[in-house]
Amino acid sequence: MPGGASEPLTIVGALGHTRTAYRDVLTVRDARSLIVASASSQLGDWLYNAALLGYVFAATGSAGWVGAATIFRLLPYVVFGPIGGAVADRFDRRRVLLAGDLIRATLMLLLATVVAADGPIAVVIGLTALASTAGAAEKPAAMAMLPRLVGETRLGPANALLHTVQDLGAVIGPAIGALLLAIAPNEVAFIANAVTFFVSAAFIAAMRPSPARVEHVHQASVLDQLVDGMRTAHTTPFVWPLLLVVAMVEFTYGAQTVQLVLYAQEALGLGSSGYGWLLAAGGVGGLLSVLVNHRLTLSNRVSTIVAVTALTACVTQLVYAGTDRLVAALAITIVGGIGLVACEVVAETAVARITPSDSLGRVMGVFDSLSVAAMILGAVLAAVMVETSGLTTSFLVLGGATILVVAGCRAVLGGLDALSKQRAEILASRVAVIDQLPMVAGSPRLVVELLASSAQVCKLPPGVDVVVMGAPSHAFYALVDGGVVVHRDETELARLGPGGHFGERGLLDAAPRNATVTTDQDSTLLRIEGDIFLEALQSAPTMLSAIDLPHRTGTVEVGTGDGSLVDDPRWSPP
Repeated sequence: MPGGASEPLTIVGALGHTRTAYRDVLTVRDARSLIVASASSQLGDWLYNAALLGYVFAATGSAGWVGAATIFRLLPYVVFGPIGGAVADRFDRRRVLLAGDLIRATLMLLLATVVAADGPIAVVIGLTALASTAGAAEKPAAMAMLPRLVGETRLGPANALLHTVQDLGAVIGPAIGALLLAIAPNEVAFIANAVTFFVSAAFIAAMRPSPARVEHVHQASVLDQLVDGMRTAHTTPFVWPLLLVVAMVEFTYGAQTVQLVLYAQEALGLGSSGYGWLLAAGGVGGLLSVLVNHRLTLSNRVSTIVAVTALTACVTQLVYAGTDRLVAALAITIVGGIGLVACEVVAETAVARITPSDSLGRVMGVFDSLSVAAMILGAVLAAVMVETSGLTTSFLVLGGATILVVAGCRAVLGGLDALSKQRAEILASRVAVIDQLPMVAGSPRLVVELLASSAQVCKLPPGVDVVVMGAPSHAFYALVDGGVVVHRDETELARLGPGGHFGERGLLDAAPRNATVTTDQDSTLLRIEGDIFLEALQSAPTMLSAIDLPHRTGTVEVGTGDGSLVDDPRWSPP
């Protein structure tokens, strides 16, 4: 542990460590804006969900219509989640979030108008489905932005904070929605949700725009990117087992939305309000997980942590089957809430770390889609089993099945721990290289980590043209070992060795390469995409002032060119 073995882990010490970790995230202005925006929109979503179901039931008196409202609110996330992820990767993610907030705010105002006029319930549900469709890109875009905003070491705490504000919305939102529905006209709750989206949009708009992204990102259609995202999720090691574990947790959550309503009435004798008590207890557990989530995400024992936290959530099914004591039920619900949120945070953070950054939105879209699908499936199967086999049997069968699946995934995830440790070591080595560059002197540590985490290692033999004069450019390079020659035609301009760097001038000037750079021996370079490098300059103006290299090569972005060139975006190490 930090500080040595002699330093005991006390509650005060843990709280202090927690505050420090989250404070570091919140010092990053754009990360703070993203988290506050998410808090606002999530509060509105949960507020409006409670108001929507209450309004539909009051207007129709039909449980069938209530079920239809729930299905049409959730189904668009299943159907359009992967497409939302492709949109998040194809377009500027800040603009994707901003557009989603403004569209949903407009739809909520339309929904309020329909409700005020006592319009058809089918129209209400249709507008609900459209609002969910407009929000399908929110989570993929937000999750894909986080690594760029906070860097590798702060990614876990940032993801934990994002989940915490969402859980806070889940606890507070339904209460506010129910209150507004009780004391104000029906349409007020929907207007309040529109306001939360406008607030979210204001915080997103306050974030700094990203530099223009490389054009080759935009050449593929949304459909092509969707297919590529599915392929990336399939081929990236450990993504599917992680997804399956989270799906089991969401399956359990969905099943319990049905089971706990009956459990509270029949086993605990709490009446119609009992489910609300259990729901609140789960929300409290989710909030308490904030005390441990950031520490869990920093551990290299990812497979064990994901499995244990998932089992903690799933085993609640077996406990409910064996007890009718209120205190025990509330306690296990709190523990299950901790496990559910901790599992999601650690698993999603692991996926963000092992997935290529340019595909992360698509992968997270698939992740979110299948998670919601698992939740719906859990609710449907629980309803069927409760009706045909009884409540206790549904707890035992569905709980036992999820536990077996999680245990199987744990066996497959064994190599993830070694990969996590290896990534940490690689990141440290890249940070050490970038630290040696004169231009980063005095730059925030976050900027150095962002550059290091996005760097690609290029091991090249002698005689390789890294960049070619006159060609469009794409990246910045730092020389780890070996050497390169900078030349125009037959004229040698400079030789660079370890610690040298090139490529920044053209990125700034938007000009073609003004020289060719060729390896003259076995060499290792760090390659950093141009848009990432320019984004770092935005965050660290001292880097910009340190660039005074008229004799070095230049770069720009985009273009096609020979795919064998290291500077071409399509190049990959052999």
